[in-house]
Amino acid sequence: MKRTGDTKQSAKKAGEVCVRGRPREFDTATVLASASQVFWNRGYHATSIDDLCKATGVLRGSLYGVFGDKHGILLAALDHYAEGSVARLAERLNAPVPPEEALRNALMHYARVACALTGERSCFITNTTLEMQSGDEEVRARVAAIHRRMATLLAASVIRGQASGAFNSTLDEKAVGAFLLCVMQGLRVLGRVAHEEDALVGVVDVAMRALV
Repeated sequence: MKRTGDTKQSAKKAGEVCVRGRPREFDTATVLASASQVFWNRGYHATSIDDLCKATGVLRGSLYGVFGDKHGILLAALDHYAEGSVARLAERLNAPVPPEEALRNALMHYARVACALTGERSCFITNTTLEMQSGDEEVRARVAAIHRRMATLLAASVIRGQASGAFNSTLDEKAVGAFLLCVMQGLRVLGRVAHEEDALVGVVDVAMRALV
């Protein structure tokens, strides 16, 4: 006899099959990583479904079956990319060094990456923000949520710096978090023009002095 819990679990699995149709024949994370690269390199509007099929190795019907349409693939790709981006920012800000050093290193990372990238790549999130129309509420909401997560991590870094005496204790950490997010985004955009790291070091130094 099946236990009640087993029956409920089986029903849940059956429901998933009914909603999703046949089981996925690909690894979602791998597909979204490939899709992110295509959108990142080409932009949303210049990317076709055929481009995505070729890059991911997944048939059009399977992509549509999981993500709905090209716009749905973009939203899922943004979510996937953001998870890695936010996690890496958190790791840098929480590095086992003084908080002011960790913050400066994090900002310099974005300067270095921006200078190293060529053409229109910049940051996937930044590129998408600049390309998509303001009326695309779903993309706007996704990007806004990503930015909130990053600003929260930056604000926490400021609090740690204030606790250690490195940063001005009277600063509002939320306002500073938003300021540092603007600096990060600015570095990403400026890096598309100034491809030398030294050109952006001054920006990072001014940002750091503003916290003292």
